[in-house]
Amino acid sequence: LPGEIYSTYGMTETLSHIALRRLNGPTASSHYRPFSSVELSLSPENTLVIKAPLVCDDILLTNDVVQLYPDHSFVVLGRKDNIINSGGIKIQIEELEEILRPHINVPFAITSVPDTKLGQAEVLLLKESAGIGRIEEKICTVLHKYRQPRKILFVSEIPLTGNGKIDRSQCRSNPPTDISLFRFPYPFVS
Repeated sequence: LPGEIYSTYGMTETLSHIALRRLNGPTASSHYRPFSSVELSLSPENTLVIKAPLVCDDILLTNDVVQLYPDHSFVVLGRKDNIINSGGIKIQIEELEEILRPHINVPFAITSVPDTKLGQAEVLLLKESAGIGRIEEKICTVLHKYRQPRKILFVSEIPLTGNGKIDRSQCRSNPPTDISLFRFPYPFVS
């Protein structure tokens, strides 16, 4: 498109947007750049901490896990409440879905289920079962073995919120039981 297009980052608590990233043209970027009056830092959990004195007197703690760079730009990796702790390995759901998106051509979501050995086991919800062999092969190619789903669950629909986003709590709390459950074929899965 000929016009400049930006994505903004903001929260209700900041009363406005506090950072921009260009989506098109030669200066397009995956990094948000904060406005000059905004100071950013990381919490111990790698979530974004915002100091925006022109719009809010308080320091704001977010649930957004970010990568903060020396030039003060940042990339949102996902939400703190969307981290799966599987055997002590922290897995960011949104990162995995981004990696898998080019390789899975049906609706899907990453979620977790309780696991006696790992605490939480990563699960891939797939809307259809077609081409499962190719999907398993591709997953084993693009993801380290400790980040690969332990199970694949075929579902009739991926739960969505009213605005079309994946309903994470619905995926976790009510995993469908009417469709077959498959285990990934690697030796360390019991």
